[in-house]
Amino acid sequence: MAPEATSFRTKLLVAMMLVVLVITATVLYLAQRNVEADVARHLHEEFRSEVGSLLAVQESRMETIAERCRALASSVRIRAALEEGDIEDLYLNAQVELRGVLDSSGMEGGTDQSLLHATFFRFLDAKGAVMSPSSATTEPWEAQLSMIAAPATGQVGYVTRRTIEGLAVMDQVIATPIISTDTGEVIGAIILGFIPIELTTKESAKNIKSGIWCKGELRLPQSEESSSDTLSREVANALNKPLGNSTVEIDGAPHLLFYKLLNPSSHFPPAYEVCLYPLADSIARTREVRWKIIGAGLLLVVGGLVASHFISVGLSAPVTRLAQHSAEHRERREQAETALEISREELLVLNAELQMALSDLKSSQHQIIQQERLRALGQMASGIAHDFNNALVPILGFCELLLLSPTILGDKQKAVSYLETIQTAAKDASSVVGRLREFYRPGKTGMAFGSVQLKRLVEQVITLTTPKWKGQAQANGATIEVSLELESVPSISGDESALREALTNLIFNAVDAMPAGGTLTLRTRRGDDCAVIEVADSGTGMIEEVRKHCLEPFFSTKGEGGTGLGLSMVFGIVQRHSGSLDIQSQPGSGTTFIIKLPLEGVTTIRTSSSVDAKLQLPLRILVVDDEAPVRDTLAAILTTDGHIVVTAVDGAEGLKRFASGQFDLVVTDKAMPRMNGEQMAAAIKNISPLTPIILLTGFGLFHDKEEFPQVDVLASKPIRIPALREAIAEALRHS
Repeated sequence: MAPEATSFRTKLLVAMMLVVLVITATVLYLAQRNVEADVARHLHEEFRSEVGSLLAVQESRMETIAERCRALASSVRIRAALEEGDIEDLYLNAQVELRGVLDSSGMEGGTDQSLLHATFFRFLDAKGAVMSPSSATTEPWEAQLSMIAAPATGQVGYVTRRTIEGLAVMDQVIATPIISTDTGEVIGAIILGFIPIELTTKESAKNIKSGIWCKGELRLPQSEESSSDTLSREVANALNKPLGNSTVEIDGAPHLLFYKLLNPSSHFPPAYEVCLYPLADSIARTREVRWKIIGAGLLLVVGGLVASHFISVGLSAPVTRLAQHSAEHRERREQAETALEISREELLVLNAELQMALSDLKSSQHQIIQQERLRALGQMASGIAHDFNNALVPILGFCELLLLSPTILGDKQKAVSYLETIQTAAKDASSVVGRLREFYRPGKTGMAFGSVQLKRLVEQVITLTTPKWKGQAQANGATIEVSLELESVPSISGDESALREALTNLIFNAVDAMPAGGTLTLRTRRGDDCAVIEVADSGTGMIEEVRKHCLEPFFSTKGEGGTGLGLSMVFGIVQRHSGSLDIQSQPGSGTTFIIKLPLEGVTTIRTSSSVDAKLQLPLRILVVDDEAPVRDTLAAILTTDGHIVVTAVDGAEGLKRFASGQFDLVVTDKAMPRMNGEQMAAAIKNISPLTPIILLTGFGLFHDKEEFPQVDVLASKPIRIPALREAIAEALRHS
């Protein structure tokens, strides 16, 4: 019992000592942090005060210099010589006009006048090139003064040049535009170079160093050359950080670094005012305070350990008495531990088996999910192919009919009817592709519907679908009669293509339900507050279980021949039109689908007349597309509207044509060889930002306009004539 009591007393003593150590360490840490924070705050305030004085002097100097530069740029003699292109006379006049700026005699160092003394001057032409007099030697550093074009506003920058003695110096340059009094255009610029102002510190801050960092070079007159490379790297790393100051190591000593951008919104490379403040003294003071805190902490620890010893002796006394009663329970505890160990081993074995079973279950689940995804993808693909082929039947049929019997073209009414049917089928094929967006990304809400005549819509659907189901029924030896009971009903607000697709699916389902033939009935009538469409067949009908689930996606009773998507898409189309779909069916008595659509909220589609009114003047349009049929079609449409059209076969040729001519509008394809439409649009915007650009793409339904900031309008292929005219009007509004 004595060893157990002693062990408890030892553990208690160790625990209390640890508590004392933790509390002491925490107090020491917080005290040190507070001291360091106070020192750092004081140091930053002192440093910012010194740097603020420098920046104030710099800003005052910049305002004075800018005012003087503007006065020089408005000189009549300088402006006249620049307009005449007489470089020699330009520099002679400049010597006279600038004698008060270039002459440093009488200027005492450190005075305001000496700070305004210019070290050199140069002129730029309207294209931003340096204009040097023939009598002067062109210096290598003058290339740093060139720009893409003469600046329209004052620009500030820094250049590095070498003196006659071969020393590298950094000058502050100010470029001031020279404006023509006749045209008001920028005809050139005058550039004056000045010696940068340096930090003049107080006695308390005599170790502060200041300089300028530009294009990877640092001019810091107070530093030694041996440390310039290291200092440049440290400054470059600090400039990549988001804060305006940081701590860097210079020659093994820490310094506080502060920097500020001197020339924001300038065409010259960015330049920064860099100031360094040594931290050695503050660190030494901090270390002194830290040792004092540590000494006080050690005294506190020793006192706590002594107190812990006496407290642990008093608290361990009850344990000695408890140890006397533990011997009789020891054997029983050992037996329980043995049994527990056996149970633990059994649990480990069982847990391993469960883990293996769970892994197998997850693997099987993953395989099932993959198989289900592939099955769903195949069903959706077959459904799209089914609808697309349905749309192609009247297109190919009537086209072949017109080619085999050209005499039909002489019958204008019949030819127009055939062409309208082909156009309607083509629009439906385009909408099939558009439906892929519903699987690819959520559709946009709040779309405006157009006015739809239901009676005319039903007649169109019958014309479009008859070639397929009539031939199929006759091939099976069956006859299907069509009964049309179409009453005139008010127009509804809806998507004509989507409603046509819904009726097409219902008609094909009705035909499939009458393999031995029967009667297909279509009715339109007006309800109390809605328009009603009924599609009825005299086929096999549906049992109640099938009727309940027939609108669910991928539910089909046709086996491998069905996708299970037709009725679900019909239901989705009706819902998007705020309508309802009812199914009445009995086995052996046929099926009737009843669609009810609201009459309110008719929103008419904007007609092209408003668009055409804005396009009365002929436009000069550049059409770029690598596909000859698409290019020729667009050119024919635009030429028919009275526009002047120039074509190109790819982006590279289109950019070349644009650069050699004047165009009011550019219409381009997206995917092209050598240079695609996006790249060409970006290049054209760089040349002429106000030229409107329309980007055509077959993947327009899968993209948003925000993905192409370099174009004004994004349009989808195939594009119809009204849509093309509307796109042109929208592009012109944005320009």
